[in-house]
Amino acid sequence: MSTDVHRQAYATCAYCPKVCRFACPVSDATHNEALSTWGKMSEAHRVTQGLTTLDASGAQGLYACTGCMRCRSYCRHENEVGFALFDARERALQARVAPPGAESTARRFSEHQNPFGRSLAAEVSRHAAASPADVPFFPGCSSLAKRPELVEDALAVGRALEVPLGVTAVSERCCGYPLYAAGDIKGFVAHAKRMASSLEPLPELVVLDPGCAYTFKVVYPRHGVEVRAPVKTVYERFAAKLEAAPKKAPLPEKVAYHDACHLGRGLGQYEEPRRLLRAAVSEVAEAPDSREEGGCSGGGGLLPRTLPESSVAIALRQAGRVAPSGETVVTACPTSRRMFERAGRKSEDVLSLVRRWLEASP
Repeated sequence: MSTDVHRQAYATCAYCPKVCRFACPVSDATHNEALSTWGKMSEAHRVTQGLTTLDASGAQGLYACTGCMRCRSYCRHENEVGFALFDARERALQARVAPPGAESTARRFSEHQNPFGRSLAAEVSRHAAASPADVPFFPGCSSLAKRPELVEDALAVGRALEVPLGVTAVSERCCGYPLYAAGDIKGFVAHAKRMASSLEPLPELVVLDPGCAYTFKVVYPRHGVEVRAPVKTVYERFAAKLEAAPKKAPLPEKVAYHDACHLGRGLGQYEEPRRLLRAAVSEVAEAPDSREEGGCSGGGGLLPRTLPESSVAIALRQAGRVAPSGETVVTACPTSRRMFERAGRKSEDVLSLVRRWLEASP
């Protein structure tokens, strides 16, 4: 099973004196020792060693992880907790003890190749590439289904910065991250192989959602699937073309920036979104813990579907750290923006803000 490769990781955390307890957003919000990094990995360790039988309570722990990688930033061994726990979720699905939110996600995915249970063909058609010369663009199913205005923002910024994006037909299907986070590893690998085959003819792929880019560039290879087309985020593509932007003063606004986990710790892109923001607004506030140590919004790992109240509590705590004076929280992650808004805080996407700057009167 896929958990075999993580036996050392489980053991390392199980016998650790819990020095990264503060780094886990779930245990930070719930104050539950069983949901700390140590507690979750100890459960996986006992299960994989045959010391206990996985039940619904133990499975809840395996799903109490956003995959944010923050614990890795503070771990002397750089233990990959997210990968280890996500693979362990396969056992919970097979034993039928996974949380209902995870089971329903895996079930819906089989219907339309995305977690929303409906076709996204109409949304893709609305933003499809006008010609083969357009840069292939993959917005991600979450933006297509829930934030179509963000897709428009990306296309508008691309035009202004001479990066002519066109939504590729492959975008009708999800990258597969929700299936992976649900614990259907076998289904995820099969889906990843089909996606990689569909992407093979493309000269490159520019991705909006950091979670999708992370899945293509990091999660696929971890499971033996390679995407041959170069995958880039819109943030690195746009930051490299800022010289094409009109020469105008930044908007007289102060915003607080939240480092998206998959974009930052996952892909190492910290400076690219900051370059865009510094061009667009006069002041960008930073949280005390940012970049590699930045906090999580609570939106990853299916946590909004498996522990919804905890996910909102995480978002509220993170917004308070990033914007203690009530500033708008700006993020490069569409899911993070939704989480901050669910927590009652004002939030905006990086690309929405950049578009407002580009289109503002001199």
